[in-house]
Amino acid sequence: MLQRIHDQAQSWIAWVIVGLLIVPFALWGINSYFDGGAGAVVAEVNGEEIGLRDYQRSLQQQRERMRSLLGENYRPEMLESPQMRRAVLDAMVENDLLAQRVAEQGFRVGDGMLLGQIGRMEAFQQEGVFNPAIYNQVLAAQGMSKPFFENSLRTDLMQSQLRNGFRQASYVTDHELRETVRLQEQKRTLQLLTIPASIDRLQSQEVSEAEVTDHYEQNGHRYEVAEQVSLEHIELSVATLMAGGVVEETELQKLYEERKESLVADEERNARHILIELADGANEETTSAAEARLAEVESKLAAGEPFEALAEQYSDDPGSATAGGDLGFFPRGIMVPEFDQVVFAMAEGETSAPVRTPFGYHLIRLQEIQTAEIRPFEGVREELMVELKRRAADELFYEQSETMSNIAYEEPDSLEGAAASAGVEIQRSELFSRQGGEGVSARPGVVQAAFSDLVLKDGKNSDPIELADDHIVILRLNEHRPVSKKLLEEVRSEVVEAILTARSRSEAETQGKQWVEQLQQQERSEQQIVTESLLEWGKERRIGRDAGEVSTEVVAHAFRMAIPGENRKGYAGVTLSGGEYVIVALSRVEEGRLDEMESAKQQAMRLEVSERNMRSHYQSYIASLLDEAEVTVYEDQL
Repeated sequence: MLQRIHDQAQSWIAWVIVGLLIVPFALWGINSYFDGGAGAVVAEVNGEEIGLRDYQRSLQQQRERMRSLLGENYRPEMLESPQMRRAVLDAMVENDLLAQRVAEQGFRVGDGMLLGQIGRMEAFQQEGVFNPAIYNQVLAAQGMSKPFFENSLRTDLMQSQLRNGFRQASYVTDHELRETVRLQEQKRTLQLLTIPASIDRLQSQEVSEAEVTDHYEQNGHRYEVAEQVSLEHIELSVATLMAGGVVEETELQKLYEERKESLVADEERNARHILIELADGANEETTSAAEARLAEVESKLAAGEPFEALAEQYSDDPGSATAGGDLGFFPRGIMVPEFDQVVFAMAEGETSAPVRTPFGYHLIRLQEIQTAEIRPFEGVREELMVELKRRAADELFYEQSETMSNIAYEEPDSLEGAAASAGVEIQRSELFSRQGGEGVSARPGVVQAAFSDLVLKDGKNSDPIELADDHIVILRLNEHRPVSKKLLEEVRSEVVEAILTARSRSEAETQGKQWVEQLQQQERSEQQIVTESLLEWGKERRIGRDAGEVSTEVVAHAFRMAIPGENRKGYAGVTLSGGEYVIVALSRVEEGRLDEMESAKQQAMRLEVSERNMRSHYQSYIASLLDEAEVTVYEDQL
């Protein structure tokens, strides 16, 4: 029972970023669960069950997918939350509905198409050719039988047929394309006048005690000390176990003898070269000049001039020319193939004929050959040491993490037993809020667990939190400080500044709106405003919807403005998030024109509109399936 609880606790900690999780139904994605799960059921879709085992497999597959996508940036705790797990299930429900519908509508995938698809999947290939042994190994590693995988893939392909039908039906008319271009490629010419919301000019204004008190009472949440906790926690990691590991010399010698034949240093060669640069496709004049320089170098080499001196004088390779063309030692496969093939066929002291590569012409002199040889024990001792320590630490981590987790569950009111079982110390953190703290308490998974009901309200040990595949932490509450309000005297200066800031923003907006109205009614000119306010209109700008040099708030507002009449300007204002008020003077609107757009861009735009239409229709189709379906979700099983 404890093992099952531990496994389930581990299984939900690291699951999947919703945005990347839900949209693509990849072949290795969440719809690979059709073999049926034994035991608990997490949902029913039109009477068909989604088992807990299937659900957990979907989570695992997405975890691996995200690990592959994010690489070193992957962190298990970034994927925690009931919402994330529910999102996975929602996607599975949608996928089940699609599977049911394509079956009802008679979509079929023959064995030939299925086998062809499997044969084209790189995961099952060796040197570009399908390999049955690799196919079996990959499926075994994923915990899948061949019938299960092939049934899942067959369903994926049928759903692809359905989606392709939507894609092919998303026809874009010329009128629709012209209208899209007209709006999307529209340009607007405008000038901006910014009224700053600065409190500097308000510093001399008085703020009454009544204003201070009212603001403090009405905005008390601004002057609160956030809820805080401090933790006791225990950590276990492979890195720590490795640091304390001891390896006997006899073990190192034994491993060296076992690996001896594989511990071979590659053959390396030391060469110099002279590069006469010549790009592929160079014109006749450039080619002739390069070949003339090459002939000059060859004649000087034939006359006995030193290779090193000629490299310094003639080589176009800035990295090696100053060193006499020296490239140092390098193994096979480092250089471009044309260069590599020649240099590894040369004898020591030999100078090559000109070698043409994408960089130009090379003259190569082979300096020295370092033959392949078995690396000596002392040269690989540290590598073997790390390997043995890692191997032992992995085993110990697995054993101790199991024991530590079980004891923390069995003794939920203390970490002492769990800490003693793994020989680790109980550590204590400083107080931190829901925004996180330092060290372990900076990790989102730890923060979430610290403020969970289990830890904060019930005072129990947390479930094991996976900081990485080989690093877990278990925590419990040490101290809890609820939200508290600072005394008015502590924050009086902040309150006064907030009042003045609000005043300055209000004054800027009031003044701006007044000027906008006067400009619209032609009661005041742009120059009059400049003269009276000492502010300056910005330079005239012609912008598109993606203008990066203008605030997005201003751009959005400018493109909502009515088109001004002939020989007139349109005026509007917008308050920015920083408090400034910006007056927009719109003088010209140029509609986008399809006939002025390059053909390649027209085609790209047509594809974009088509894809947008397809997504809209497809999402509406999914929504209609959900509306018609009978879906039951068993929340307690998630």
